[in-house]
Order: sequence, then C-alpha cells, then structure tokens
Amino acid sequence: MEKKIALVTGATSGIGEAIARRLAQEHHTVVLTGRNAKRLQAMERDMAKRGQRVVAIEGDLTREQEARKVVAEALRTFGAVDVLVHSAGVFRVTRLEDSSTEEFRSVMDTNLTSLFFLSRALLPHFTKQGGGHIVAVSSVAARKGFPGETAYCASKWGLMGFLAALREEVRERGIRVTALLPGPTATHAWEPLRGKAALPLDKMMSAEMVAEAALAAIDQPAIACVEEIVIAPTRDPFEGRAKD
Repeated sequence: MEKKIALVTGATSGIGEAIARRLAQEHHTVVLTGRNAKRLQAMERDMAKRGQRVVAIEGDLTREQEARKVVAEALRTFGAVDVLVHSAGVFRVTRLEDSSTEEFRSVMDTNLTSLFFLSRALLPHFTKQGGGHIVAVSSVAARKGFPGETAYCASKWGLMGFLAALREEVRERGIRVTALLPGPTATHAWEPLRGKAALPLDKMMSAEMVAEAALAAIDQPAIACVEEIVIAPTRDPFEGRAKD
C-alpha cells in the first residue's frame, strides 16, 4: 500500500476526525486543519504520541488567503500533498423564512466555497507531480431535499456539481475526484437539535464507518478512481419519527 500525505479539513470532530485518525493508523502522513486551534493541538499531541506522522495547521478555509496559507504550509512541511480530504462542513436545520442571509452564506462558504479555494491552490501541485486525489464529504442531502435544510441541501447539491465538472477537467492529468455521500451519521452536528426532536443516534452510522469508506477509495491504485460512494444505514433511523 502506497503511503500518502493527506490534508484533512474539518479534522477536529466527526467524520473529518475519524478519517484523519484512520489514515494515520494506516501510516499515512496527515495534515490536520480547522478553526479550533486548541482541539487541533490536542489531536496533534495525541496522534504524535502514538508514533503517527502528523502536523496541525489552523485556518479558516472560508477565507481564500487562509486556505492558500494552509496549502502552502502543508507543502512546505512535507514537500508534497497527495490527497485532499474535504470534510469541513456546517449543518443547520432552519426553515427558510427563519434563516438569515449570514447563516445561508456561512453554510455555502464552509461546505462549498472553501473547497473551491483549496482545490485551486492544490491543482498546480497535483499537476506538477502527475497526480493527486480530492475526496469531498457530501451527503445524501445532495440527492434528496429535506425540510429545514435549504442551505445545507443547496451546498451539497452544488458540491456534487462542482466535483463532477472538476473530475472531467483533471482526469487526463491523473487527478482523481471522489464524492462521499453518507447518510445519517452520529456526530456532534446533531447536537443543536437535542431536545427539539427525537434523535435516534443509536440507529445511525458511526463516523468510523464512513471513514472506512473514504479509506477504501483513497487506497485504490492510481489507475482506478472511485467516483462516488453512497453509504447509509440499512434502515432509516427516522422511520416513524418526527424529524422537525
């Protein structure tokens, strides 16, 4: 198995953290990034104690200059980046008429625009080294609309269009693009909804299950591109329950 250098966004919690830790367990080098500096540093210390090759780089990826800085620092530290795992995301459930412009922009900027900034910064490097891999965590909400999730669904549907077009642009350069579409996953993203609805977290997938799917795509030989992975609970955790 070829060992890679992976830049993981949204690495301080949920699916992003699970992917970062799983990559490190398989002896890949991991660059952790996110906005929570304290949590990043704690993860870096913990993983380094386990003998894992890791570095934490703080950055607000919704700001183009900070996204470019994170990429430049990762390249300066390790000399290369082979994989970008984009797991940074914002999940909010708010009826459209109750949504603010700032909330809508925050979801779009975090879930979609930040990937645009990172991909544009990394593509010259990927092209020069003759290959690379972009893995973006989307959602089953990119395939189906859900009440109260207008901003979230818009960002994830837009993400799928971005990835589909980018895949065709870079295919001939040996650059792979994978969309990972998880169904309900038990992460802290559901925390704001506790007390407002019945949350069957015990019937959802774990972040570690989703991480295994991401690892399977990343570890494919360079000649193969896993374009999309949809992974969901066998049974709908919300079946028979009110979601709002």
